[in-house]
Amino acid sequence: MFSKYSLTSLFRRFQPAFNQSKHILLLSSLRSGSGNAATAARITHELESTGKFTVDCISTDTPQTESDSILTSIHRYAAILALHVYRAGNVLKSIYKDQQSDLPPLILIFAGTELHSCESKWISTLEYIIPYASGVVCFSSEWKKYVEITYRNVLSCKITIIPQTVRLTTFNFEQLPLITNKKTILWIGEIRVVKDPLFACKILSYLNQNEYHLFLVGYENDQILTEHIRSSSPSNLTLLGGQSQSFVHTLMRTSFVYINTSLNEGMCLAILEAMTLGIPVVARRNIGNTSIVKHEKTGLIFDTTEQAAEYILELDRNTKLKHLLIEQGEKYVKKYHNLNNETKAYRNLLNDLIK
Repeated sequence: MFSKYSLTSLFRRFQPAFNQSKHILLLSSLRSGSGNAATAARITHELESTGKFTVDCISTDTPQTESDSILTSIHRYAAILALHVYRAGNVLKSIYKDQQSDLPPLILIFAGTELHSCESKWISTLEYIIPYASGVVCFSSEWKKYVEITYRNVLSCKITIIPQTVRLTTFNFEQLPLITNKKTILWIGEIRVVKDPLFACKILSYLNQNEYHLFLVGYENDQILTEHIRSSSPSNLTLLGGQSQSFVHTLMRTSFVYINTSLNEGMCLAILEAMTLGIPVVARRNIGNTSIVKHEKTGLIFDTTEQAAEYILELDRNTKLKHLLIEQGEKYVKKYHNLNNETKAYRNLLNDLIK
């Protein structure tokens, strides 16, 4: 049996036969704490909330097992959404072959590492699966241009830009088991090399440890990196591990600043959440971050640890700048990362491709 979830799976067992909702397969990594899992859950919820689609979300974390299971049920689906082109492509490459014309339309969603951290061994899978796509989605115009140039020899369909959005579910603010009278610097992400949490740790060396405290929140995906952080942690750094959404949002609301130190990003959900919840964003310069953080407008962009520390100190001194960034960040998310627009865009794309 393949692993899957659907937010309305129990309800569907009792739906009447005349329900004409379209059955969609969404392939994604479902690893706890991953951005792809959060994106998959949001897209699933929003499509099903329209009443027009039924979505099965299947993990790409065990590709061979999933390929065998999907192959037996592929014709149940009206379309396939493949989130993270390499991981999903690795599952699908044994299914989409020999130019079979009776397979569901395939929509590839470029999510992140297959864009900015693509390993050489991934390229053959990407170049194999892209020609089978009926549609391609990128989160920003910057990544759209990158895909158009990089895969121009195998890409034959239209690319649609659908920005990431924020879905703040109803939650209760938690009583945090954290006691500090220092200003909280918040870092959120899986502990792995591409997120570069060590860069965040180095920023502390330029700040007064009696005034600032850094919290690293995220699942410990890389144990060697995690142990290195633990062994070299200053007194004003706390590694919290993976936490619930309500915990993270509560911590966001009580933080002085959110920092992102990733080597690169597809489009960072935590940045959009921070803007939505009203805390200033200080982010490392990379394609994904600069597509949503406009320097001195919706946040501050840094290149070095010293510069990041300088910006944190500037926010402490300059409350006018801090409030401006918060105000502009909130307006930006509401205008360009609207949940209803995202839902409509995926719905229209699916309806256009389903015969």
